[in-house]
Amino acid sequence: MKINQIKAFAIKLPFRFSFGHSLASRNSSLNAIVRVELEDDKGRRIIGYGESVPRDYVTGETIEGALKDIREIYAPRLLNETFSSPLDALIKLKKSFEDLSLHEKPKGASWCAVELAVLDAVSRANSLSIASLLSAFDAVRLSQTGTLHNAIHAASVSAYATYGGVVPFSGKASLVALLLFFKAYGFKTVKIKVGRDWEKDLERLELARSIMGEDVILRIDANCAWTVEETLYFAERMRDYKIASIEQPVPSEDLAGMQRLTREIPECIVADESLLTVKDARTLIEVKGANAFNIRLSKVGGLASACEIVDLARANGIGCLLGAQVGESAILSAAGRAFACVKGPFDNCEGSFNRFLLKSDLSIEDTTIKRGGRAYLPDGKGFGITINESKLKRLVVKVPEVSASYVHAAGA
Repeated sequence: MKINQIKAFAIKLPFRFSFGHSLASRNSSLNAIVRVELEDDKGRRIIGYGESVPRDYVTGETIEGALKDIREIYAPRLLNETFSSPLDALIKLKKSFEDLSLHEKPKGASWCAVELAVLDAVSRANSLSIASLLSAFDAVRLSQTGTLHNAIHAASVSAYATYGGVVPFSGKASLVALLLFFKAYGFKTVKIKVGRDWEKDLERLELARSIMGEDVILRIDANCAWTVEETLYFAERMRDYKIASIEQPVPSEDLAGMQRLTREIPECIVADESLLTVKDARTLIEVKGANAFNIRLSKVGGLASACEIVDLARANGIGCLLGAQVGESAILSAAGRAFACVKGPFDNCEGSFNRFLLKSDLSIEDTTIKRGGRAYLPDGKGFGITINESKLKRLVVKVPEVSASYVHAAGA
């Protein structure tokens, strides 16, 4: 198999409603899409798609910068690359990831889209699902199973993963409506975005507990909004509502603060913005700066690095959650689903709110989570979804300084 062509472009996905937290509020998402054309040994051309969601307040990446990295660094490196098997593709992609020092550079969004597109193409070329490829990669890497065939049969893949709901900043009427929907839909976990209006946030937590009931797990996410002392203060006041975890309460660079909170309060401290790379995972483990990791594929650089972070976390008694960037299309939803079905169960999964959040999605299939938070693994080759090309073309937008569509093909 050989990579013949790489295209990268931006799309804009409008939301049905505004989604806000302490770092940003938005009613649409600018996402990076990568399209890879692969040629197999029979001369057939296979297309694979990848996606990422660059956010400057997360990894420091903009959509312009991500497309620039793909155009000037990753596409030239991978063009004409050959793979003897899907496992060979994963191994070579991981090596490129390390050679480019992406295990320590927060460039996850730019690389993620490329990795996913290549893996989608090579899996489709071999009539293999991404989940099967990931499980085989684990079997070979962790237990030295040997061949791809043996590895696929040695590894297990869950049929579905269980997801929770996320509550953005909102007025009381919207909050009540959303919580009632979550309860009727059967979510067992709900995460609530909080900020610096503590009295209002405590009222929201009280309302959430009263509507959702005692059996539902409630979590909060401060998105770097507080100091250590403020976190200690709020943690004490929220205990009446039995909050299970506090996600990224302090700024991402405040590792000493994360370390102190992990040591001093009983609630689970979840690292999100502090966890951008494999190196960050190692550092957090070393300083005991978190009880759990929020792993978002677009943030950490795709599936291979996400799997490595999970293995590091579990080897050191750290919990794992699957996170999501607000505005992911069906591509990242399907990728997250494969990841969760292979590397789970996780403490919580987020995302796959496609039909509920997006006015228009990219796939013919509906990847939205089902009742009870169940999200079933798509059945098919690659990510198991079919991209609606006409929809995709309508959603393409130009972005400043970088061409909205980039083609790097052999001989071009």
